Amino acid sequence: MARRDPGGALMPWERLPLDAPVLRNVAETALTGGRANAALENAYVNEIGAVCRFPGLRPFTRVGGGVGGGVGGGGSGRVTLTEWRGDLIALTASGQVWRVSATGAVTDLTGVPVSGGRRPVFAKTETDLVIAAGGPIVRLAGEKTDLLARSAPESTHVCFIAGYLVAIEPRSGRFYHSAVGDYGTWNPLDVFSAEGKPDDLNAAIVTPYSELLLCGPRSVEQFDPVSSGSQPFFRRWQIGDGVLAPYTLVSANNGVYGVNQRAEFARFSGQYSEDAGPTVGRFLERIDDWTDAWAAELLIEGQKFLLLQAPRARNAHDTRGVTLLYDLRAQRWASLYGWDAAASRPGRWPGWSLLPIWGRWFVGGDDGAIHELTPERQDHDGAPQPVLYRSGHWSMLGHRTRVGDSRLRLRRGVVGPNDPEPVVSLRVNRDNRGWSAWRRVGLGRAGQRDLVVGAGAWGAAHSWQWEIAMTDAAPLELHDVQIYQSGA
Repeated sequence: MARRDPGGALMPWERLPLDAPVLRNVAETALTGGRANAALENAYVNEIGAVCRFPGLRPFTRVGGGVGGGVGGGGSGRVTLTEWRGDLIALTASGQVWRVSATGAVTDLTGVPVSGGRRPVFAKTETDLVIAAGGPIVRLAGEKTDLLARSAPESTHVCFIAGYLVAIEPRSGRFYHSAVGDYGTWNPLDVFSAEGKPDDLNAAIVTPYSELLLCGPRSVEQFDPVSSGSQPFFRRWQIGDGVLAPYTLVSANNGVYGVNQRAEFARFSGQYSEDAGPTVGRFLERIDDWTDAWAAELLIEGQKFLLLQAPRARNAHDTRGVTLLYDLRAQRWASLYGWDAAASRPGRWPGWSLLPIWGRWFVGGDDGAIHELTPERQDHDGAPQPVLYRSGHWSMLGHRTRVGDSRLRLRRGVVGPNDPEPVVSLRVNRDNRGWSAWRRVGLGRAGQRDLVVGAGAWGAAHSWQWEIAMTDAAPLELHDVQIYQSGA
């Protein structure tokens, strides 16, 4: 609704709702009234409502990615990261394990390769780094990996809780545990069943509060350790939700998040489950392939996110790879993309894992690559990282109006005096008849720090949809977009 002054006169400058949530449950043509936006790509909204570019990737190092059907399958060379005793540990698709120092020096730690063809899951005891990926459980205790124990089950998920290693048995409802404090001893009689519902276990996670969650396609059960008695665990509760995508389970914000059997991004806490992604529910339902989907927590630039990726799903640009960014504080969603060079349009965001270490964030990439996620870069190791904001169809007054002027308030002077001036592009879709030509606004070189720049008049229409895009590798902080409108 248009703003009016105390005397009732129309105030013609209107602001685009940059901080409105992205709503993907309805058609874009239904997004009216400024209450929701249609898209936000490779950007997020900060605490004051400004659209900021998501950090880019710079190369850090590369480890030897072999070929074959190892971890993750297909010999893609994808890298999964964890931390162990102050070093970064990288696991490649061929099952090789590498130690990486803060300077990027790499050491091959592979004795027994990790096998099984699934995404690796890590557990840490006081002596071992333990890895499960669908095959025999492997440990790193010294300079080389070796088999944890011949008596240990093959497993996709292994966890450490209260002095025990716990491993689920694939394609069954059973889970095994080691002897307490003796992780090389596994008695085949030390077995429990998560039998609240007769479904097979497909995931397990231990929360920061020492709660063991065992999950199947139709159930989630919590087991807690017992300080005394003959049984080390007891079942505390069960909820009716199950887990569709096992590797999307992530502990954050005093709960556990994951994609449930209804393709909802759900939050599990206590004996309670709620949909954390109602504004993108229809979009998640339509994801065509959840294979290898994963999620991770990300704290960067003072923001607290969850990153959710379905790497094989088809996205809005008709390429493969859906990556969503969930703002835990504001409960807003955005999308992340990389660049598909073959298709010349956005593709999968080029990460397979995230890790904070040494006060920095690292991303496991393809072909053995490890990147650093940093706001100092606005591209993906030289590949474009295009930013896009798209509003709903904005009916400012409920009748035909004329836009006589427009202006943007943003951070300028973002590059050196001799660098090419980066630009932000703006266009409009009037009455849903198609997009206008792009207009470009310069971000200025060093010394050009005036915050407001004009973008001109845009004609007349009943409804207006706006797009703002940026492909140049430069910082973007878009604080305000104002439209001068009046009756046509």
